[in-house]
Amino acid sequence: MAILKQFGILFVLGIAGIAMATITSAPLVEQRLAKLSPEMLEKVPPLWTLMLLQALQLTVLLAISIPIGIGCAYRVGLRSHLIDYWVFHTPKIPYSVIEIEWSLGVGAAAAIVLLLLDRLIQPVLPEALRAANNTEPSGLNLLTAMFYGGITEEILMRWGLMSLLVWIAWKALKQGVTLPSQGIYQGAIVMSALVFGLLHLPATAAIVSLTPVVIIRALLLNGIVGIAFGWLFWQYSLEAAMLAHISFHAFSFALRLLLARFV
Repeated sequence: MAILKQFGILFVLGIAGIAMATITSAPLVEQRLAKLSPEMLEKVPPLWTLMLLQALQLTVLLAISIPIGIGCAYRVGLRSHLIDYWVFHTPKIPYSVIEIEWSLGVGAAAAIVLLLLDRLIQPVLPEALRAANNTEPSGLNLLTAMFYGGITEEILMRWGLMSLLVWIAWKALKQGVTLPSQGIYQGAIVMSALVFGLLHLPATAAIVSLTPVVIIRALLLNGIVGIAFGWLFWQYSLEAAMLAHISFHAFSFALRLLLARFV
């Protein structure tokens, strides 16, 4: 019963992000379909089928990641406050002020660092990617980034993948009697951040060809935030990583909005 409760809590959170991502990406997919020749278009399923398949694929990944995290996270000292409170019935959600401050601070710092790095890299990027980066962000895209990026991706990348990597290394190095060493956590943080960056390449490939510079940019920018969110998961909780990821998108939105209007 406890496992079902854990799964239900995280699945409901994750599916909300998938729904938002599906809704937001529909116009983009429609634009790509409009560029296809009539002959190619005949071979492509209808838009609603494509969106359903996308949502189904993400839902399957979510449904796999959650039980992996359930089986691994608490065994290696990683945690979720929501699960502590709703499943294990701790007296209150142990979300400290320091944890909130770190989460918001990391989110804000990451937004500033990535914006500066992106500006430095921009001169060597393809024109199409520069144009996409310089467009004024929309409120719907922000909500999608906050729900899907801030919640769903953290369940997939930190709760599922990072917990699994820590557990595998912990078992492989026969540290099962005590908690994993710092090196194991740090290695898992970097590895999951690298995967996080790689998974962003398909979205970039939809805009431009994947040249070495484009690939390095995606791995660098996403890797930096992935490491930051992984560190928060290790030091505090899954919710700390989620809050940092959400605040990162909120701060990035505000900064890009200011740049688009006043620079």
